[in-house]
Amino acid sequence: MKFHQIKALVAINQCGSINEASQILHVTQPALSRSIKDLERELGLTLLQRSYKGMSLTDEGRRIIRHAHMAVESMRRLQIEADNIHDTAVGEVAIGVTSLTAMLPGFELCISDFQAKNQRVRIKLVEQRPSHIVQRLRDGTLDFAVTSQQNTQRLNLDWEALHRIQGAVLCSPNNPLRQSRSLRQLQYANWISLDEIDDRSSQFYQMFEVNDIHPPQKVIECASLLLALRLVENADAFMTLSHLAVGNTLPSGRAPELVWVEVEEIIPEYPIYLVCVDRHSLTSPARDLFYGLKSKLTADPLAERAR
Repeated sequence: MKFHQIKALVAINQCGSINEASQILHVTQPALSRSIKDLERELGLTLLQRSYKGMSLTDEGRRIIRHAHMAVESMRRLQIEADNIHDTAVGEVAIGVTSLTAMLPGFELCISDFQAKNQRVRIKLVEQRPSHIVQRLRDGTLDFAVTSQQNTQRLNLDWEALHRIQGAVLCSPNNPLRQSRSLRQLQYANWISLDEIDDRSSQFYQMFEVNDIHPPQKVIECASLLLALRLVENADAFMTLSHLAVGNTLPSGRAPELVWVEVEEIIPEYPIYLVCVDRHSLTSPARDLFYGLKSKLTADPLAERAR
């Protein structure tokens, strides 16, 4: 099994066609097809199939592709580390954030300071839901993440707890149920969830589970924070959000006015974690930024106030 065969499989899967993959890899289509055939023969599996939509993975290919992605990303990081041994910091650091952790005080300052000192390192910040971040960490497309996921299972990752931020239930001042004092009174109300409704580690799911209350049925799933806030305002809906996001962090004039709903039940805190596959396997630039963020986000006085 050769590395160019693994790269060929990953590229065709990403592009959906041999033609586009050959352009990205700067090899001819016949050479690319030969690489895939050699890989399939060596593994004894059929990995790709052709359809009217182009090339797609077979069932066997879907079981293999995550390992192929990890191999490609590991080789990329190996090259970055070798370049750093020979020269000043170069390469790329890909960091995952959630809609909450992107607001953490001191985050943007730490990124800016690192960029000023490491101008040859490209920084990629990717905002996604916590469950998607975990998947991208495991397939190697993120170096590390600052996530607000409830850590209900370790998932064989390296977790570094930073601090916790109190959660709250919010609604529009015009919501007819705004005076409710129990989540049980809101079971049949409209709700907005920033995470997938069936994600057991999400703040939304955990809020009802820890209070032994059946989750509401009328839920709109919305990954966009600003759109979710507008839905809360216009759909007479409720949502759970962190105290940090409720403050002055949202853009002035773009976020609607919301009020806190003082329910009697426990509202779980948002745990803030730095997480990666293995901090000791990070490239030099990624490791420097990892520990820089760890220091900044745990020591910043504004972060302390947000707990």
